[in-house]
Amino acid sequence: MKRLAIILIFLCGLAGSLRAATVIHLKSSVEVTGKDVFLGDLVLDSGLIPKEWASRRVMAAPPPGEVSYHSLTTVAQALARYDDMMSVTLSGEPVLSIARRERQMEKTEFYKPLHDYLSRHEPWKNNDFDIKVLNIPHNTRIPAGETTFEIRRIDRKTSKGYSVAYVSVMVDGIEEVEVPVGMEVQFLSEVWVVAKNLERGHILEASDLRSEMHAVDSNGNYLSSSEVVTGYEVTRALTAGELLRSNAVSKPLCVKRGDWVAINAHSRNLHVTLRGKALENGRLGDRIMCINERSQRQVLVELTGSGNGVLVRL
Repeated sequence: MKRLAIILIFLCGLAGSLRAATVIHLKSSVEVTGKDVFLGDLVLDSGLIPKEWASRRVMAAPPPGEVSYHSLTTVAQALARYDDMMSVTLSGEPVLSIARRERQMEKTEFYKPLHDYLSRHEPWKNNDFDIKVLNIPHNTRIPAGETTFEIRRIDRKTSKGYSVAYVSVMVDGIEEVEVPVGMEVQFLSEVWVVAKNLERGHILEASDLRSEMHAVDSNGNYLSSSEVVTGYEVTRALTAGELLRSNAVSKPLCVKRGDWVAINAHSRNLHVTLRGKALENGRLGDRIMCINERSQRQVLVELTGSGNGVLVRL
């Protein structure tokens, strides 16, 4: 049978005092998020009491997942320590229940504490890097409250193919659980990114590319923005936003078979320019065979630009 509501009067006095008393209607059951229970948690309508009253502590919350039961008398005794509440009237069920709420953790919560930790420790310290939080144990739950993290250790590249960080999770300063967090950490590199769509055969100009930081695989053959690629030829169609790979461009074609080449020859203090005919196609930096126009002898030439090269040997 439902219990009748009762009213407790803290201070019984004259009839005029009773008429002036504030009546606070309490809930029969409450679910809180923190370690303390405040008056604002207990009242049916917190808008009917002064704002400063709502934040007044009444009692400690039960442990997470448990329910505690308290009489109106217990609540009245807790509020009696506040001088301006001595004439308050409490209205509600004889016993009220209080539970502390739990919540499920999300893997995204671990990104910032992990990033902060790695940025202070080698080999990540003073380097640009990116973190991907892959997983945490299913249904990891903690009490509601102020959450802080402490990284205990990191096992790099486990048998599962990724790193595992062991993170202590504290709620309101109390350690609740240690969570193994699967993660991948990649160093960031400054690489060339295609700024606009480019056709095959296009000769790269400075405006065709931009430099960006990206997490790249060392085996991906991505071109570092420290490499000069202006003047290179695009070997396949490229899309704006694409990271530039070494196999997508080639050094510019300097000569074709049969073209004349200005060959610079150096010997001690002597500098001469010869003229030779290319026996094969060649790109910048390639070494090709040419025929010396005067001697008709074959010479090895390293190409330094369009129609130009330096003599390597006769």
